[in-house]
Amino acid sequence: MQLTEQNVREAIIDGSMNKAVFLYFYLDAPECAAITQTLQTAISDDNAYLSLVLANVQEPVAQAVAMQLGLQNVPTLVVFKEGKPTDFLQGDEIKERLTELMHKYMPSESELQLRDALMAEAAGNMAEALSKASIAYNSDTNNLQAKHIYARLLIANKNLERAAAILADAGREERESKDYQDLMSALDLAQKAQDSPALHQLADEYAKNPTVEVALKYAAALVEAGKKAEALDLLFGILQHDLSQAEVKKTFLDILNTMAGDPLQGKYRRRLYTLLY
Repeated sequence: MQLTEQNVREAIIDGSMNKAVFLYFYLDAPECAAITQTLQTAISDDNAYLSLVLANVQEPVAQAVAMQLGLQNVPTLVVFKEGKPTDFLQGDEIKERLTELMHKYMPSESELQLRDALMAEAAGNMAEALSKASIAYNSDTNNLQAKHIYARLLIANKNLERAAAILADAGREERESKDYQDLMSALDLAQKAQDSPALHQLADEYAKNPTVEVALKYAAALVEAGKKAEALDLLFGILQHDLSQAEVKKTFLDILNTMAGDPLQGKYRRRLYTLLY
């Protein structure tokens, strides 16, 4: 965007309320050409987080803004955020520090993945939500927002062992937060719900009558209770003795497909492939 008398407020003040505005003061001269090209290549018009505004100081409006900012030399890059100048770069340091400066005003990989996780959850795609939240958490384990959202999704998906492991390393300040306490309450309730009479009944039935039919019912109940690793161990034991059990194999794979983002998914997939190949 080129700075003009008509768009000066819209481009700099209003624009910086939603994005970081990189306001670039320059001349149509050889000493500015390379930096101008670098900026235009780095910050495209469709960038969701940064906006590049070109201010040619040969134009009166750019001269006026430059004077208000106390600028004396070009090329100069001024970053505006929420209507205020927050960073300045001049001359060669624009090229040298541009990437660093852009990263400062753009969301991290963790934040991007977390946003995608919440969008997937809202769309009802829990497998994708878990996968994205896992990436967000693992790319920045110090990001408490990512940690708590991932834990919440794990609890909702009844992956309680993983949720408990993630929440176990909380520091004192985190443990005192309402988000953490709410998660621990949800985890406690989910763990109590796991220990149902129906599950005990199926466990006893399988112990007395270890047929494939009962095993499949027991595995389904284990999955429903959030005990996917136990269900996979049960089915894997059957496949070790009889790999021709197509329904057992299908159920095993179906369970694996619900475990996106869980480190155990890779472990059990490798075990199955070892049997198959």
